[in-house]
Amino acid sequence: MQHVVVVGGGLAGLVSARAISKTGRRVTLLEKSARIGGKAGADLHGERLVEHGYHVFPTWYPNVRRILREIDVTLVDFDRYHYLLPGAFPEKVTVRGPSSLGAVAHNLMHGLLPWYQTVLFYNFTLDLVSQGLSNKRLLDRVSEIGLMRQAWYVTEAVAEMNQENLLKASAIPAYEMSAMTAKRIGSYWMKQASPFLSVLPGDLQSTFIEPLGKTVKDAGVDVRLGTTVSGLDVVDGRVAAVKTAGERIVADAFVLAVPFEVARTWIDDSLFALDPSLGNMNLLEAQPMCSLHVRTNKRVAGIPREHVFFHGGAFGLSFIDVAPLWSGWEGSELSFIASNFAPLRGLSEEGATRALLGEIFDYLPIKDQDIRDVVLNTNVKTPLFINTIGAWPNRPTARTRAKNLYVAGDFARNRIDLACMEGAVQSSLLAARALLEDAGVKDGLPEPLQPPVPSRALLLALRAGLAPAVLAAYATARVAEAISPKVSPRSASHRRQRGKAGAR
Repeated sequence: MQHVVVVGGGLAGLVSARAISKTGRRVTLLEKSARIGGKAGADLHGERLVEHGYHVFPTWYPNVRRILREIDVTLVDFDRYHYLLPGAFPEKVTVRGPSSLGAVAHNLMHGLLPWYQTVLFYNFTLDLVSQGLSNKRLLDRVSEIGLMRQAWYVTEAVAEMNQENLLKASAIPAYEMSAMTAKRIGSYWMKQASPFLSVLPGDLQSTFIEPLGKTVKDAGVDVRLGTTVSGLDVVDGRVAAVKTAGERIVADAFVLAVPFEVARTWIDDSLFALDPSLGNMNLLEAQPMCSLHVRTNKRVAGIPREHVFFHGGAFGLSFIDVAPLWSGWEGSELSFIASNFAPLRGLSEEGATRALLGEIFDYLPIKDQDIRDVVLNTNVKTPLFINTIGAWPNRPTARTRAKNLYVAGDFARNRIDLACMEGAVQSSLLAARALLEDAGVKDGLPEPLQPPVPSRALLLALRAGLAPAVLAAYATARVAEAISPKVSPRSASHRRQRGKAGAR
């Protein structure tokens, strides 16, 4: 029986270990921490589990959703999200997922931007997703906002709105995200827009990670927590063992399912000689995505059940009140993500918490005395891979040039091409498949599902049909700019909301 060692007990490690073990191989999974789940898990703070940030499950997460069905988890579906402006609560701007003509019409008439700017925004989305992947080299070498700003019809208001949306959706600034990544994600969402996104009915650790971990152990995987790997031993042109503090663990094949910032520290002379391309992981980038969890004494009335974005804030804050979804707390439990952590990086945890709460108080009707407790996760030690321009050729493939070494994780090349749970799961299945193929397995190979994409011919036809509307919208935008003072979408929409509130 072939022995396989999987290093890393996060989502990628769990899924790859289970898939390999199901074929009869002996699998040992090594995890440094005292729990499984990695960056997707949750940690105990007092008497409750606190996540690294809220999690969403779009329809184009086919492999993650397949696992959820296996462990009998029913997701809570949403078809919209909301924007709040400072001082305007409970007034909000609702954006519906573009799954129907009615939803698109709603967004045209009631969005943050006037209708003509929204038409231009939608046209760029069509323009982006209709790009051919034959242009991969170009798309990977230009940022999403760079591609947008070269389009003749894109106005400053549309560009600003796009930058804010992309930052909150991915925690990657639009000037850094590869246009190829944005094209892929936009294509998946356009093809499967309903439900727009979903959430778990409970915290990730107990609802998803622990039940998944049980299936991993049931498949026969030997899960060893609290085991720190310090490097790899290369003997006679192959990886022979992993080195830990207590022993040298020998195996026939190895899967590295740790973050790239960990894996690259193990690239020494001998491993580099086996596969010099692994050194390119030193060119990849990761950034922390801060989260803040706020429990209030009483339920905050007026907060919608779906996700809420703070429009125009300094820290890219968005949140969801998980208390109505997760039973057990009588107040609100606001799970925030600060997608723009950079301004807070040099602060103490207390200073960062006060800065974030200060902005929250500007948008929501809560003060210090309303708060039961606050937990900040800066995630500086667990940053997320970001899809920067030109990153694709530097990302490792599932099968390395070392004959018995494989790589899994959302930073490895996969069709999802984004740091997310679906990317981690798809890459883990690719790594397991490559390992099993090399071992001569022909039946029962793991088959990662691919989210569908729209027909490019249909998209191009739609763009052509919308050309007159785009010309009319662009002309209207230029006239509006000429006759009105130049204002940002944030200030214009803020005035509209304040006006509505005052007219009631």
